[in-house]
Amino acid sequence: MTEEEAFCLLTELMRTYGLRDMFTSGMKGLHMRLYQYDRLLEDLCPVLSVHLSRRKADAKLYATQWFLTLFAYKFPLQLVLRVYDLIISEGIEGAVLKFGIALMKKNEEALLAIDSLEVLLPFLREKLFDAYIDNTPSANSLKEAGFFGNGGDREVYRANDLVRDASEINITPEMLHQYTLEWVEMDKRETEEAIEKETLRTQNIKLASQLRQRDQEFEELTREHVQVATDLVHKKMENTQLIDENEGLKADVDELRAQVQKQPKEIEDRLKDEMDRIMKRNLEVHNENQSLEDQMREMEMELVDTKMRFAEVISLKHL
Repeated sequence: MTEEEAFCLLTELMRTYGLRDMFTSGMKGLHMRLYQYDRLLEDLCPVLSVHLSRRKADAKLYATQWFLTLFAYKFPLQLVLRVYDLIISEGIEGAVLKFGIALMKKNEEALLAIDSLEVLLPFLREKLFDAYIDNTPSANSLKEAGFFGNGGDREVYRANDLVRDASEINITPEMLHQYTLEWVEMDKRETEEAIEKETLRTQNIKLASQLRQRDQEFEELTREHVQVATDLVHKKMENTQLIDENEGLKADVDELRAQVQKQPKEIEDRLKDEMDRIMKRNLEVHNENQSLEDQMREMEMELVDTKMRFAEVISLKHL
């Protein structure tokens, strides 16, 4: 096929066959195909489905590449070409699911014998097609393998057996439609839960921020409380000192009051003594003044008498 023809085929696979849905944002188409595959495995291979589920061998760990590459990765080209034949004739949805279930049915016994996830996953990813190896190929098988091209594979595969097994898998449009409705409902719930979780996460971030702010405020209040408590202790100590000083001052006041109460009597006694002394001195001064007045009167009389004698003497002298 030329490059132009290959590109046209790719365009048809993407647009008409719905391969593009596998690669859109969120890969919704891939998740839907994986859900359909899980449901088919539950219905058609229930024991194997439980076995894989218990060992955590989820389909997305090994079947994702089935739907993304249509089995073209690591699988024999001789078989991949036959897979593409059925895909082009029946469509991607049913064909890929049929081949997947056919491979699981073919390897069911071998898979049930494996208990370890570490062994299961490599087997599921690379060994499923080994069940169709033709250990005694006929000339016609070798010719057919060479006609389809085996991509350098050393083994020859029973491609017709694989196609026949896949064609015998009964997958009806009603089943796929029911699985699609289930997935749409589940996806809707998961989307709502994701939105709710995102809302809760946003609220949690907001609440965490508020909590950090409250913690900071609490730390600040704690520091203020410690400061207030320290100040209160200091105030209590100062209050105790003031009480002691007040008690001392009360004692001083009581002592002063006692002294003051004693002072009026002492002052009164001193005042009385001083008054007595002053009165006594006043009497003495009065007596002295009286004596002086008597002396002055006597002197005045003597002066008058002297003047009269002087006048007589003057008068006699003129005579």
